Amino acid sequence: MTISRALLFAGLLVTVSLSSLVTASAQGVAPVPVETAHVLTLEEAVNTALKQSPILGASSSRADAATASLSQAEALPNPELSIEAENIFGDGPFEGTDVAEITYGLSQQIEVGGKRSSRISVADNEKTLIHYERDAARLDLIRDITVAYAETIFAEAQLGIFAEQRKLAAIVRDSVAAKVEAGKEPPIQKNKAEIELSSSEIALEQAERNLTAKTHILSSLMGQDAGDLNLDPESLPALIEPEALGLYRTRLSQTPEARSQDADVLRAQSTLSLEKANAVPDPTFSVGVRQFKEDDQQALVAGLSVPLPVFNLNRAGIKRAGHEVTAAQLDQKGAYFSRDAELTETYQNLVSAYRAATSLKSTVLPGAEEAFSFARQGYEAGKFGYLEVLDAQRTLFEVRQELNNAVLDYYRQRAVIERLSAIHSAISKEDQSHAITKN
Repeated sequence: MTISRALLFAGLLVTVSLSSLVTASAQGVAPVPVETAHVLTLEEAVNTALKQSPILGASSSRADAATASLSQAEALPNPELSIEAENIFGDGPFEGTDVAEITYGLSQQIEVGGKRSSRISVADNEKTLIHYERDAARLDLIRDITVAYAETIFAEAQLGIFAEQRKLAAIVRDSVAAKVEAGKEPPIQKNKAEIELSSSEIALEQAERNLTAKTHILSSLMGQDAGDLNLDPESLPALIEPEALGLYRTRLSQTPEARSQDADVLRAQSTLSLEKANAVPDPTFSVGVRQFKEDDQQALVAGLSVPLPVFNLNRAGIKRAGHEVTAAQLDQKGAYFSRDAELTETYQNLVSAYRAATSLKSTVLPGAEEAFSFARQGYEAGKFGYLEVLDAQRTLFEVRQELNNAVLDYYRQRAVIERLSAIHSAISKEDQSHAITKN
């Protein structure tokens, strides 16, 4: 049986709504229409956070930095211009610069061994890694906003439960007080009713503070100042039975984390190739013109220099890069097993929350409501004592709180499992198509 997303509010607000309408009708006054504030849907909350989040802004800046690093990696070594003067300011015929030999040269280092391609590959994989980290931060924010939105809605529902509990406790207290005054109940029963009323008032105050805190958290995640938010329970995803675990598991390889791990392994392998290439010396070619001032003649000069790999063969760099490749591959396997274990645990929690919510809604809550109604009617008719009414009342509100908590837990677990499997039910289909960066 599917539970309505507004299942809590229907029961919580009906008493207040009906009593207001009855009072207005009794006085012959029509309800005054009130201008309603803008209703913030979950999709709007997510989109607002995605636009204003400083965390995503920082991730985008890092992605831009990675793009700049890739451009830098593609650059070739700069050529070198040199001017060399010989036979100047010496003794005898070499005094001054009359017999000077001035050489104007241009030299260029040539990268060999695949250094440039390996360097570009390292930078490209780093860019890919940063982009997927940005995607992961985006999904984290969607999850956090979804959880905060649901927690705020159910904090408001919890407030409604305690408000109704306080109202009902006051009604019972008045009923008990009337029986005590009529001599039908001992005075201690009135004291118990007063204690129950005081407890309900304390719980109501705590619920109010909790709602304020949850509203502040949601506003902060959206990048706004804390204030009153008019949320729409209907904008939450439908509370439906979870899909099979295998369907979620097949998506693990498509998540930003999995792709990021792939990029990390490729980056480590590219770094190893680069270190091997660095062990190959790069030759430098030079060409120039030599001018002989003594007879005003010129001649071309050319040269080639190659470092001798005698002392530095980059063995340590190659060895270290090899270990980095092994570490990246092991990290990849370990991360997959960790995500799979977290997915399995979250899935079990999601199924448990869904079954608890459906059972409480369809069976437990109706039974508790019926039991309280019978107990209250029997008490009014003198068939039951106050303890029976009090016990039925506590049971009813405990069940309502359990239902509220179970449905909230469902949305929490659903947000987590959608984050783990890179599903985006909290945003529109158009936004979903852009949720993962295409590199």
